[in-house]
Amino acid sequence: MDFLQEITTLWIIIFIITGFIAGYIDSIAGGGGMIQVPVLLYSGIPPVFVLATNKMASLFGTLMATIKYFLSKKISLKVVGVAIIPCLLASYVGSKLVMYIPDYVIKWAILIAIPIALIFLLKKSKDISEEKTKLTNKNIILATAPIGFYDGILGPGTGTYMTISMKKFLHLDYIISTASTKPLNLATNVGSAIAFVMAGKVLWMIAIPMAISNMLGSYIGSHYAIKGGESFIKKVLIFVLIFMLVANIIKITLS
Repeated sequence: MDFLQEITTLWIIIFIITGFIAGYIDSIAGGGGMIQVPVLLYSGIPPVFVLATNKMASLFGTLMATIKYFLSKKISLKVVGVAIIPCLLASYVGSKLVMYIPDYVIKWAILIAIPIALIFLLKKSKDISEEKTKLTNKNIILATAPIGFYDGILGPGTGTYMTISMKKFLHLDYIISTASTKPLNLATNVGSAIAFVMAGKVLWMIAIPMAISNMLGSYIGSHYAIKGGESFIKKVLIFVLIFMLVANIIKITLS
């Protein structure tokens, strides 16, 4: 791993700051991976190692957010109970599959996924009328398992996709949809993390400090999401949309 010699102390500090910001954003609006993954890529780390290290850091941040939302009784236990195993299995399959895909394909797929996530973030900021929909096992699995597969094979924007899917197909309240995403995202992180660890793709010297800072950011972010409610979450979504739009334009301009 010659590329590790290029990772200086400055890069570690940047990773720690990035992990905090990603944890904060992800606990509120999802999309933390869209912040961590590009920074890891810019440091020169190969895509597969980037995905693995990002997944390990996000795992602990998502665990913290899950605990906070659970203690506040914002999580739909029925949705989580039905969807958690299918999401975990789908994520594991996705992570196994991505190891057989060439690095350049992964890199371009990640970059393409970012503007797609931005489109969904824009839609997410609009009001979605609530409907009375039966939470059948079939509907829950169909609304969540495909997102679990996406999380395993790519990852960035998973929390956002999951929340939008719950709102659109399961018609959950805004805060319940956001909160219920966290334990499911945790499950997909566990599934893909297992696959990456077994393959030796996690860069622990980077993943550990990023995980700690991600947890801190997630704790603070979920606290303010619960306290601020829907209006606060929408403001964060607008910020994420503008930030990622600018970042994407800069990336296209420099390539």
